[in-house]
Amino acid sequence: MADSVPLSQTIIRNLSDKLYEKRKQAALDIEVIVRELNSHRDKERIENIINYIVTNFTQSSNQNFRKGGLIALAAIGIGLGTDCHKVMRILLMPVLKCFNDQDSGVRYYACESLYNVAKVARNKVLPFFNEIFDGLCKLVADPEDNVRTGTQFLVRLIEDIVTENDKFDVDRFIPLLKQRIDGIQNPHVRQFLLKWISIMNSVPDIDLIEHLPKFLSGLFDMLSDKKKEIRDDVERTIAEFLAEIVKGTPNVDFGAMVKILLSFCSSNDITQRSTALTWLNEFIVFGKENLLPYSAELLGGILPCLSHDPVEIQDQSARTNMSLAELIKKTHKSFPIQNVIDAVIGQFENQNVPTRAAALKWILVLHLKCTEELESLLDDLFPTLLKTLSDPADEVVLLDLEVMAKISSKEVHFEKLMNSLMSLFSSDRALLEKRGSLILRQLSFFINSEKIYRTLAQILENEQDNEFSSLMVTNLNIILLTSTEFYDLRTSLETLDTPESRDLFSVLYRSWCHNPASTFSLCLLAQAYEHNTALIFKFAELEVTVPFLVEIDKLVQLIESPVFTSLRLQLLEPARYPYLFKCLYGLLCLLPQSQAFETLKNRLNSVSTLGVLNILPKTRPQHEEPTLEEIVGNQGVDFDELLKHFIKVQKRHSAFQRKSSLQHNR
Repeated sequence: MADSVPLSQTIIRNLSDKLYEKRKQAALDIEVIVRELNSHRDKERIENIINYIVTNFTQSSNQNFRKGGLIALAAIGIGLGTDCHKVMRILLMPVLKCFNDQDSGVRYYACESLYNVAKVARNKVLPFFNEIFDGLCKLVADPEDNVRTGTQFLVRLIEDIVTENDKFDVDRFIPLLKQRIDGIQNPHVRQFLLKWISIMNSVPDIDLIEHLPKFLSGLFDMLSDKKKEIRDDVERTIAEFLAEIVKGTPNVDFGAMVKILLSFCSSNDITQRSTALTWLNEFIVFGKENLLPYSAELLGGILPCLSHDPVEIQDQSARTNMSLAELIKKTHKSFPIQNVIDAVIGQFENQNVPTRAAALKWILVLHLKCTEELESLLDDLFPTLLKTLSDPADEVVLLDLEVMAKISSKEVHFEKLMNSLMSLFSSDRALLEKRGSLILRQLSFFINSEKIYRTLAQILENEQDNEFSSLMVTNLNIILLTSTEFYDLRTSLETLDTPESRDLFSVLYRSWCHNPASTFSLCLLAQAYEHNTALIFKFAELEVTVPFLVEIDKLVQLIESPVFTSLRLQLLEPARYPYLFKCLYGLLCLLPQSQAFETLKNRLNSVSTLGVLNILPKTRPQHEEPTLEEIVGNQGVDFDELLKHFIKVQKRHSAFQRKSSLQHNR
């Protein structure tokens, strides 16, 4: 059995001694033996010695035996010199296993042993780089200072070996790097990984950019580290990678990295968000069309950041958003417009105003860039835009109206907009009362006001909901008479001096008939005072209800408003405007004793001495000019037909009111 032991008893005894000097001597003896055996190419006996040391020493429960075994394995490596690669696996694996030893002294010896082997083997250890690197990740975080110190020497040696070699297997290493960098929190390991990434990126023959998506997330995680030193290191490392990408480095996987960067746009850490936005902006500016396939995803990540604090994040996201918009505007290549629109619509529900506003501006960008494609998607887009009219922020509503107006430039789309708007007001009366004026006034900035009113009037003429039609006409009438945006439209109706204005008056009148007070005020605006007089007598045939009296009360207030200043001045010319006095006195007779009655009575009394004798028209001298309504009547406005239409519409309203009253009483 003694012959089966490859070492002398003296060497074995010294190798297991607790004194370092004796273990060292035994190691020197083994080195001599191995060198001799190697000179005779006796690989079998060398392997026997290694196996014996591993079995009886490095795997021993006695820490002194394990230390002696590690010294012996290092001695074998030194003895073999450049030939140690022949037994590298059985030589290294026991050493690496001791990196996990519970005794810090053994871990230190293992580190020293590997250092001595690697020093002579040099690039012959690279096939086992992953195993070595994995072991170093543990040692750099060792709780014992002496072990970490010893590890630093080994790390520098391995660094030298890697940088001087042009055949490093980076493809095999990257999966291990990803495994170690993901989720690691230990500051020592993080510094170790960062250092290695920088070193490997400096090697000309190693292209880390190609593999960057595999460990980019881990790098960004480190940006939130508590230690400033680590944060500074990772910022430098990340900046170096970005600089390489901007220079035009090939093999850049934009898609994979965009996905990673977008995940950090919603991070709670400001540095992570800021850095991610910086990268995305640089990608868009320098990657150009390479980023088009990811337009929708980019918008989904960038737009929410427009509302994030602090201001620096908002500014960065605004720049990035602008860069993407410029890319879309200038590109001649296709991009997934449906996905982009879906991403934009998704931001309409965002709780922050800047994000919702920016999303609406994107619809304008897309409309300018790809009008036909956007128009084909209007059936899906319109309902969302209409819903946005109920947004609590006026800024968003104004933008929404601009969007709807501009995408409705074609007649078919404009009609769809007006019909949709009318349906929305019908279903949401609160929106009509709260935002109706704002909506129509804003639309008039982008769409001709006459076109808006003419179309809405034509829709209302056939409206079957009597209650809504009366309410809608009331609102349209107030907006028409009081809003500065509709000044030109009012001016056109005041004179009726063109076929177009007379036709517009007739169109409006037919729908205004849904509300008697609005019809009367429209005729006052058009100076159709004789027709107003006829209307007064028809009002007397209507059922006098509280809502009707409220409308008449509002009408008196309108007469006292600036829009009817010219009307009040016409009271000074009773001979020319006799029916003005008659219709106003008729209106006064309809009113009960109220504040409105007193207001109108005072107004008429102030000019009564001029007009009371002219309430009944007299024969006009031949040289006197005909009244405006006579001129208009001769040129295309059939007031008799309009009056018949008014009576017809009001009969329908009266029937509806009686039916509603009966149902209510039941």
